[in-house]
Amino acid sequence: MANKKLSDKTKKNLLDLEYNKYLQYYNTSIIVLLTYIIGTTIAFLTKQINYKDSGQLLSVAVVSIVVIGVIIILMLKFKDNLTNISKEIEKLKL
Repeated sequence: MANKKLSDKTKKNLLDLEYNKYLQYYNTSIIVLLTYIIGTTIAFLTKQINYKDSGQLLSVAVVSIVVIGVIIILMLKFKDNLTNISKEIEKLKL
């Protein structure tokens, strides 16, 4: 049974599931990014992060660059996967 070729309808359903998975990852990345930005902003506004202390400011900047960089790279990969899956679905003969 493993040797049988999957029908286009079955392939489409599997690709739809994969598309939804990557869409969920993409949306979660956006939520995490916005939550981080809002949390950092609140920390500055409530003066839990002292902007006059250069050491503290440098550590916040380094952590922010790493966190935001990783999230943006992941978002770009997820977006690329979404595009590829959409193209694969269009190629199917339904």
